[in-house]
Amino acid sequence: MQKWMKKFAALLAGLSLAGTTLPSVAAQSSDDNKVDLILDWVPNTNHTGLYVAQAKGYFKEVGVEVDIKRPPEGSTTELVGLGKAAFGIAFQDSLAKRFAGGLPVTAVAAIIEHNTSGIIAKEEAGIKDPKGLEGHKYGTWNDPIELKMMEYMTKKAGGDFSKASLVPNDGDNSIIGLANNQFDAAWVYYAWDGILAGFQKVSTTFFQIRDIAPELDFYSPVIIANNDYLKAHPDQAKKVLAAIKKGYQYAMEHPEEAADILIEAAPELKDQRDFVLASQKWLSERYASDPAKWGQFDPARWNAFYQWLYDNKLVESDLTKGQYFSNDYLGAE
Repeated sequence: MQKWMKKFAALLAGLSLAGTTLPSVAAQSSDDNKVDLILDWVPNTNHTGLYVAQAKGYFKEVGVEVDIKRPPEGSTTELVGLGKAAFGIAFQDSLAKRFAGGLPVTAVAAIIEHNTSGIIAKEEAGIKDPKGLEGHKYGTWNDPIELKMMEYMTKKAGGDFSKASLVPNDGDNSIIGLANNQFDAAWVYYAWDGILAGFQKVSTTFFQIRDIAPELDFYSPVIIANNDYLKAHPDQAKKVLAAIKKGYQYAMEHPEEAADILIEAAPELKDQRDFVLASQKWLSERYASDPAKWGQFDPARWNAFYQWLYDNKLVESDLTKGQYFSNDYLGAE
């Protein structure tokens, strides 16, 4: 899970976009009530509220037909920027370089209120904080932001990340690498790999990044929208997000029913129902602390992360001076 969450967009960004059959949102007429939303990868518990909105008829209630698509060839972020879809799923960290390059998209809703990622380690390794990475094997995605975060957190804890051994993390999930002693620790999102460890009977320790460095409490994942679409169809965008918000609120209140809706939309998860349900129950408590405020961005927290990227020379532009997110399309209850 971690692999697609943090590397998929970067790996596909350079691929050709030729051959995609998605229509351009620029061609959408004012009375066309069909829009596409492209996932970042395969359906999972990050996406449950989308499928609830579809299954419960929330999109129909607002008069919009939303087609939830798995990503075709090309990065979801680039496809939305090119106007091949109105909406997509992305991550604040991987969006930074795209924003700096002028990609015309806006983050319009935070799917999860806080960064739920952190460092997972084999319990037997005795790694209780980032300093404990010294002398151990760390499974890396070899992403510059990831490595700088590890270095930064280890230093804050009084350690030296250069004393850790870096090992490629090439599996579909990090638990495989931990179980096979490929590495001792890795960066994961707890809702998937953290829950998976328990089901695989791999004893682990876990500490959240945001507890160590609040400036790294970035938004992941987020819903993005094409800027031309937002300009031409602001009312429709608000309707779509209102339906999605209702879907996530349902998932917060009814995690088991919501998990079954996700599985119905992604039958490949059927044999993993217990795992999906456990992930859903954990995540349903973290979509938003206040369901009425689901999706809203905290400007200070958004900018704190982009300031950290700029200060650490991970992005050339000071993204705190631009407007790359908006709460305007969420409305209020």
